[in-house]
Amino acid sequence: MRKAVIYVFSGTGNTRYAADKIAEALTAYDVTTTVWETRAPFDDIPDPNNYDIVGFGYPVHAFNAPKFFLKFVKSLPKVNNKQAFIFKTSGEPFRVNGASSLTLTYILKRKGFKPMLDRHLLMPYNIMFRYDDALAKQMYLHTAQISAPIAYKIAQNQKENMRYNIFAAAVMYVFRVQWFGAWLNGPLIHADKNICTGCGLCEQMCPTQNIKITDGFPVFGSKCSMCMSCVFRCPVDAIRPGFLNHWRVNGVYKYDKIVTDPLVPDKYIDENTTGYFKLFREYYEKTNKEISEFNSEQKN
Repeated sequence: MRKAVIYVFSGTGNTRYAADKIAEALTAYDVTTTVWETRAPFDDIPDPNNYDIVGFGYPVHAFNAPKFFLKFVKSLPKVNNKQAFIFKTSGEPFRVNGASSLTLTYILKRKGFKPMLDRHLLMPYNIMFRYDDALAKQMYLHTAQISAPIAYKIAQNQKENMRYNIFAAAVMYVFRVQWFGAWLNGPLIHADKNICTGCGLCEQMCPTQNIKITDGFPVFGSKCSMCMSCVFRCPVDAIRPGFLNHWRVNGVYKYDKIVTDPLVPDKYIDENTTGYFKLFREYYEKTNKEISEFNSEQKN
């Protein structure tokens, strides 16, 4: 039986969910998978040399892989031509998101990894505005469904085209200013002391250890990755994320309730969708076709 490890960075849980679904799907091909969530400090990291397959998952931040995650990948030991795969999550299907893995791919190759595929998965926004429950439900269920054909390709060591569009790469580099913005904005994040209960959940959940509870209230430093975990998970909506305060989204998507609620439709994007979300149709048409073809092949 082969072994795999998936290194995943996930602030609000969406990318971790995708990692767990891929890991679950890999069991059908006798691949046991360890999902290791990237947190500071980088202690007790599973050695990739002890695994047959290595995965890397991250949320797209301003068309880039988070700097924190790239720093983690750089800390990994070198390997010898090890099979690897990449997946990333974002709230929109823009093609410029595709080039977000460019630097990551370069680092992996220098480390001795052999990236075989790079997949972009849609999950609900945790910043700017909250998605409708129906769209969150569709994204949640669809990510589980697309994990099966992805896992099959990983298990079969199938290589996909991983060339990145030059225009998308240029946009990615321009928006890398977000890395500086995260450093600048980090100390500006604060908790409204009239609302904050001092529960410490933000400190506990912060993957970069940027938050320290001092005198009963959280204090934020300059190591913020802008993952929005503290804002999104705060049980009383007390966190004010500096420059991004007008874009804050608070409160986790209650997937367990949403998915089982028959009053919440399981399809928000379809062939009749218009307006902004019409841009999502191509993603679902393409991936639904892949899922359908995969399921047909498995039955034969």
